[in-house]
Amino acid sequence: MAVNVNNAFVGRPPIDGGVFFRAPQGSTLPTDSTTALNVAFVDHGAVGENGVTVAQTRDNTDIKMYGGETFINVQTNYDEQITITLLEDDNLAVLKTAFGDANVETTAATVSEGLLKTIYHTSDPLPISSFVIDAISGTKTKRYVVENGQVVNVAETQDVHNNVTQRTLTIKTYKPTSVALKGGNVVEYRNDGEPTGP
Repeated sequence: MAVNVNNAFVGRPPIDGGVFFRAPQGSTLPTDSTTALNVAFVDHGAVGENGVTVAQTRDNTDIKMYGGETFINVQTNYDEQITITLLEDDNLAVLKTAFGDANVETTAATVSEGLLKTIYHTSDPLPISSFVIDAISGTKTKRYVVENGQVVNVAETQDVHNNVTQRTLTIKTYKPTSVALKGGNVVEYRNDGEPTGP
């Protein structure tokens, strides 16, 4: 089979810049990679240069026969996680995703003070939500959809003079409740951007 460079996907943010979105669990999900998202999905702004990492883990074990040879290998665990770094630390959506909606309070700006934010660092588990991640490569589009996901880790955060404060999130994905998603913890939609005619 000949090599075809046109089959490469070099991920970049979409033209409008929107990459990472979160919505309450139960929100209407997209079913392709190009349709505008439900307004419940909130944009989290700029994403770090490492983009998005989608990692599947399959644990396996060998079932041995008498004599020591392998009879069959069985899968004992499946897990899928997404890792992404968010760069807009003063973005309310970023703060609510990293700390929990109920743990971020705001007070509107006044003539004497700007918008006030109070963020409570608590041990409460973060909520199960729905997530969408978008990327493009030329005319190609790619969209990851997670019906049930949960932020399970926020990496060490550093305030330093030579970089922006970043939030690196790890999102554990769970089996969907929607039958249409066919059991996909993550469902990936693609469009090659090359329609056959007018």
